[in-house]
Amino acid sequence: MRKLFFVNILVLVSSFSFSQNIIGNWSGNISVNGNQIPIVFHFYNDSLGKVHGKWDSPSQNAKNLPCSEIDAIDDSITIGLKIISGFYKGKFITKDSIAGLWHQGNGQLALNISKTNGSTFEPPKRPQTPKPPFNYLSEDVVYSNADNSMKYGATFTKPKGPLNKKYPTVLLITGSGKQDRDENIFEHKPFAVIADYLTKRGIAVLRVDDRGMGETTGNFDTSSSADFANDVEAGIKYLESRKDVNVKRIGLIGHSEGGMIAPMVAARDKDVSFIVLLAGTGVPGSVINDYQNSLPMQSAGMSEVLIQKFLDLHRAIVNAAISYVNVGDYKNEVSKIYYDWKKKQSPETLKALIHGTDEEAIASFQSRYILFHSKWWKFFLTHDPAKDLEKLSIPVLALNGSKDIQVDPKINLPAIESALKKSKSKNYKTIELPGLNHLFQHCRKCTIGEYGELEETFAPEALKVMGDWIEDVVK
Repeated sequence: MRKLFFVNILVLVSSFSFSQNIIGNWSGNISVNGNQIPIVFHFYNDSLGKVHGKWDSPSQNAKNLPCSEIDAIDDSITIGLKIISGFYKGKFITKDSIAGLWHQGNGQLALNISKTNGSTFEPPKRPQTPKPPFNYLSEDVVYSNADNSMKYGATFTKPKGPLNKKYPTVLLITGSGKQDRDENIFEHKPFAVIADYLTKRGIAVLRVDDRGMGETTGNFDTSSSADFANDVEAGIKYLESRKDVNVKRIGLIGHSEGGMIAPMVAARDKDVSFIVLLAGTGVPGSVINDYQNSLPMQSAGMSEVLIQKFLDLHRAIVNAAISYVNVGDYKNEVSKIYYDWKKKQSPETLKALIHGTDEEAIASFQSRYILFHSKWWKFFLTHDPAKDLEKLSIPVLALNGSKDIQVDPKINLPAIESALKKSKSKNYKTIELPGLNHLFQHCRKCTIGEYGELEETFAPEALKVMGDWIEDVVK
């Protein structure tokens, strides 16, 4: 989920005067305390001619990390590094050299990069991505919401068949972060793969650009899951306007945050006849956030006692960020929370959890936690998806990968099942698929960083389970 999941990995490119020369490999060094840290950028064209980028930090054994944005005006270039909450901003000095600054956190460091010899970066293999010609109909569409305040860009696919045939249809809902209709992440296109598979099985599919992405208007950064739920309802109304859609067989498939949004919509919109939750949540976002913050500490071998002591501080600062009225009050409250917490800790605990001076620790918490004041975070942390699930009376399928480290199946699947037991739904199923990660890939290391290293986009068995179940409920 944003913030939860990685996301917005689609690269946006503006044309600029040096664009014809950007393709290739560029490298330079960041100097940190006298140490040289090499950074390597790889820019390349995809099959449609769009420019994409990856970057490496070889000394830290980090490879093929996504450039979340490539934007340029005249001789200036900005490269988004969302995975580290940073960016690189530079200017072309010559056609083969760029001088700029690496921005990360509150700091910035000089980084000058030069084009290097050798072959250009080879795009990662994505064998499951569907390629035309398709043996079904694919139509790019644009539609609006009821008051015409939003325009949505989407792709509608349906089987080839009689002109008057009405098809059962699913609308796909992306995970957190601003994503395109294919849910493009590390150049995997899971929604394109799902649409291709289901359409070949006789099910029409609508996949939609998020707010502020592609052909869809609106401001993503000032929106929450509640706003995205309204977008889904606009998609349902659009589907109901089509003569080739069976309006009694419209379902939703939501991945990650989309798996939280699907029950929100289905609980109030009686036109939804079934939902599929792919790594959806069954517990409040605050529980998910605790889990995601504790996991790295568990991996580092920290004791459960230490982790809980950190989470006590973490939760208190998150609550301060959610509720503050002005920034000054927020900063004062964080300082007070920190010192109150510190008084209760042993020297051993402080040594393990706090690095640097008190002032440095407080400043770090103040700058990092202020993001929780956003509309998205406020909604996510306080929303309880179980309440929506309890209101359902339609078929529900919930799938999770056993190796998902973002939405833990051991926490969420039982919570989803418990909520559905209280609902009026007579047809629901929760399945943990062995060996699959959050993106439903077979994984080896099963880390977030591995998503882009894997060639598989979406496990065939996950597609089959989903396809078989949908076929059964739309009979």
